[in-house]
Amino acid sequence: MNTSAGPLLRFLRSAVPMWVGTIFVAAGSVVSIGSIREWRDALRFEREALAEQAEVVATSLERATRDGNRSTRYLVRYRFTSESGTPVEQTEELPVELWETLADGDTLAVRYLPGAPETARAGPGNPAWGPPLIAGVTALFAILGAFIAWPSWRRVGVLLRVQRRGVAAPATVVGVAPIGIRVNRIPQWHVRYEFRDRLGHAQQGLSDNLRPHEATQWQVGDRGTVRYDPDRPVDSVWLGRA
Repeated sequence: MNTSAGPLLRFLRSAVPMWVGTIFVAAGSVVSIGSIREWRDALRFEREALAEQAEVVATSLERATRDGNRSTRYLVRYRFTSESGTPVEQTEELPVELWETLADGDTLAVRYLPGAPETARAGPGNPAWGPPLIAGVTALFAILGAFIAWPSWRRVGVLLRVQRRGVAAPATVVGVAPIGIRVNRIPQWHVRYEFRDRLGHAQQGLSDNLRPHEATQWQVGDRGTVRYDPDRPVDSVWLGRA
């Protein structure tokens, strides 16, 4: 690569574990946070909900279809008057066991949050253990994603730091070999190299993933260029023929 930004762009294109791990972290975090909020809302509902008797206006069902509902939905329309005197009428899906016991004009117990009659529901809520279980499982996915992506995140940090304040130095190739992984079905290789930092100390480094034709143009003993952090010479980037 002939620019300091090249290694970073190359790394981002081939850093499959980083992208997979980052997706796990993002998706797991979003779902986990959403489940925790749902759990919090459910606890609040159980703690603060008001009870009221509603009148069944109508019952109906929506049958399962091939291109729509995956299962039959059992619906009841009811009305009641909230604690503020506001008339409320709405439709809710109920379990079939409860739906079959209802007829027009029947009374139906509903609960709703104070000042929010639109939150009324007659059917049982989701199991209390559901949201925390989902939150826990998805949090584990996020942790797993962070574990997978962490080495790549750290490498991106090194590349950015070396790109920003690194210095160039000549390096000698001491090894060229495949690493046993493929990206988009293409085998990946590494070039291992040695160089001396500004204090004259010998340092070793390893290139990021290279394609076969990029790696095999190098032989042991060839001279190339690296860029390294003068404050931390162990962090270096292979530039090749810069």
